[in-house]
Amino acid sequence: MELEKIGCFKEYGELILEKINSVPQNPSQQEDWVPTSLDECILRLRESAEKTVGLATSPVKIGVMGEFSSGKTLLLGSLIGYGDALPISENPTTGNVTAIHIIPQAGFATTQVSNFTVEYLTREGVNECLRFMLGEANRRTIAAGLPPIPTTTLNSGNEILRWCQETWNSSNNLELRYLVRELVVFLRAYASYEVLCGKRYPIDAVTAKDGLQLAEQPMAIQTLRFEDLPPAHIRLPSPPQTLPTKLLQNSFPLIRRIDIEVRISQEIWDVTGADRFILLDFPGLGAANSGARDTFLSLRELAEVQTILVLLNGKSPGSDRAHKIFTMMQQQRPGQDLKDLILVGVGRFDQLPLESEGGERELDSLIDDSRTPQLTAEAVLRKLKVLQTTIDGASAFTINQDRIVLLSPLLGLAELAKRSSSVKAGSPEFLANLDYPEYLERSKRLQQKWRKLSDRLLESDPRHGLGRKLGYFAQDGGIAKLRELIQNHVATHGLKQLSEDTRRAAENLKLQQDNLKAIIAEIHAQGIPTGDSEALIDLRNAIESLDKTYRHFQKDIGKQPLKDRRGTVVSDVVKDELTFRVISWNQWTLLFNKINNGTITLTESKGAAGKLFDRGSRTNSSIPTKSDDFYPAFAKTVKEVEEFARDRIQQAVVDLLSRLSHQIAPERDRLLAILTPEMEQEIEAKFGPEEADLFYQLLLGCDPNKWQDVILEEINQQDKSLIPEIMFPLARQDEKHNIGQIFDWSPEKNIGLTRTTNHQLFILRLRDEITASASLHLVQYVSEVNQQVNGELEGILDQIIPTLQNISKKDALLRFIASSDTQSGGRVPTWLQNLTEIANISDSLTANQ
Repeated sequence: MELEKIGCFKEYGELILEKINSVPQNPSQQEDWVPTSLDECILRLRESAEKTVGLATSPVKIGVMGEFSSGKTLLLGSLIGYGDALPISENPTTGNVTAIHIIPQAGFATTQVSNFTVEYLTREGVNECLRFMLGEANRRTIAAGLPPIPTTTLNSGNEILRWCQETWNSSNNLELRYLVRELVVFLRAYASYEVLCGKRYPIDAVTAKDGLQLAEQPMAIQTLRFEDLPPAHIRLPSPPQTLPTKLLQNSFPLIRRIDIEVRISQEIWDVTGADRFILLDFPGLGAANSGARDTFLSLRELAEVQTILVLLNGKSPGSDRAHKIFTMMQQQRPGQDLKDLILVGVGRFDQLPLESEGGERELDSLIDDSRTPQLTAEAVLRKLKVLQTTIDGASAFTINQDRIVLLSPLLGLAELAKRSSSVKAGSPEFLANLDYPEYLERSKRLQQKWRKLSDRLLESDPRHGLGRKLGYFAQDGGIAKLRELIQNHVATHGLKQLSEDTRRAAENLKLQQDNLKAIIAEIHAQGIPTGDSEALIDLRNAIESLDKTYRHFQKDIGKQPLKDRRGTVVSDVVKDELTFRVISWNQWTLLFNKINNGTITLTESKGAAGKLFDRGSRTNSSIPTKSDDFYPAFAKTVKEVEEFARDRIQQAVVDLLSRLSHQIAPERDRLLAILTPEMEQEIEAKFGPEEADLFYQLLLGCDPNKWQDVILEEINQQDKSLIPEIMFPLARQDEKHNIGQIFDWSPEKNIGLTRTTNHQLFILRLRDEITASASLHLVQYVSEVNQQVNGELEGILDQIIPTLQNISKKDALLRFIASSDTQSGGRVPTWLQNLTEIANISDSLTANQ
């Protein structure tokens, strides 16, 4: 259901994009009567359509946000099974949004990271980022006791740099200086590498690792002179073919996103269907000197994610930094309850500061059943207040306690490393640290204690979720549970949220259409013709609507079997008819009349009844005693029901086409009122054979009733008759067999053999067997004809749908057909005609969503 909605939004946006590509970007520069507001409107319309299509074709995005140093990037490495897979900067003033595209790989193998792609901000994106940074700078300037930024006078990079120098020399405020330095570095990078804006570059793993690892800048920023800030680099005159490491480092501030492909073994994370989501790693936020650029990039991408994984720092529970991040996220999506989108991970839970609770002694006491015999979750949280603070802090972000996971990425990677020596959980340097003596000693010791506490809680207080949370952590640092949560949330909430996001984008696109309508109305009020004749508009709308209906009809072909007018499946009707006819055989009546106490007894002498009613061999009224006696009735019934089935199939085809014809009745009547067969020759003479052929197919395609005869003729030509001899389920006398099956009541049966005592039950089973055999073949026959009908309809629509799409692009041909190739009251510019069409594109695609 959600996918169908998203598909409709995609069609809506694509239709507008297709038409807007033929419109100049700045029509006000071509005609003096065009208002300048139209230029901005066209830009916004294009952006809205691109966003709608972009969302509709995008997988579900999962944004991973967290405080700086919460172990976020390490957690992602643990999720994908390779600890140091992602290129990161340890400098909290610089970071990137990294999009992780997950690709499953068979077998139990080491995770592979490849296909790094660097995408730079567009020029518009640079301006948006600069405005955001100046807004934050203004806030910090006022907080430092300086006058607000004179934004009206800062109209160029040089003016902003002068303001930065003046501010630097006027204040030693730490936060303000961090941001001023970031502004200077950003502006100088843009001045040197503007030609990179909007570009995408593939890079290898070595370039990614070296180029995205930046050296830390001097921390003694209060004693630093403005002249000591990083200088501008030599201006790049044109975009390079490749991106070397040094250029990647120097142009780092202009990077919008890094995309990477990660191939994960299904033994590590079964991501079947992973094309439905990607992971977005946002820069760590919340550090004192974290960058405004990082915040801008994160919030910008956040607007388009459907699920958010918020990672808290277990080393410092109760910190308000995470809540500041949540407030920023909520401001980006006003009117939406973000808590429904959020999963919460408590990172570094193995480093929970238990020292404030008396070290590990209190935990040991809770584990010891002799010291705490009646253990409850409430008692644990009361004793371990730091754990209570951690759970409360995580609960503030989500509406569901089951979406909280306690995590240790290192324990997860250590668990993976134990599973196989051939599957590596990280680089050799990373694994050397992981294996270093005592490196994880405390974490593993606490892991075992949390496991014991979990076991006790699950035994004494199974309804409380704390025991399960601690158990998931003790298993593998909570990594497996987090993977499960991510996939479940994508399936149940992420796709629905993506549909909702796309719907909002489509609604905004409709608002831009309304704005365009208003501007066109202003132009029309000046006496300038803005649109086409009613006949041409009707023709275009009819073709567009017909195309949409046929495509939906084609998509549904094969989903339902043929049905009769009552809505009953044809194969069921045929089965019922067969059953009725078999039950009505005279042979059953003759047999049942001879049953006495369940047994049939026959006598040879016919007596007076025989002499009175015997008419020779004119009709067969004798009681069947062998299988061959049933064959004539069987063959006759099969042929009769076969003819019945053929008739019902043909009627179902007629009804199906009639329903389709009724569905498109307004478009059909509108087109048939305009189109005449005589026009084909005129079109060929004026436009050529290609356009004439399009017209011919349009004439045939607009009325499904015209397809009926050719479809039925094709079915009848390829019809395969049923062969009763093959279908008959009982043994018969033939070339290989001297005799068929002889029934127990037959006088021919050897007297010495034991006979079946219940002939009535045998007859009922015999009738069912005959019915079932014939039914199986007849249903198969109906199914094969049904498939043939579907194939014929597919073939017809494969011809008609491209015709409708092609003819809709033939503007001159449509004008000729609609008798509108000349305009009264002045010629309408082509681009204005196109804009009028765009403004009037039906939003029926979104009306029912």
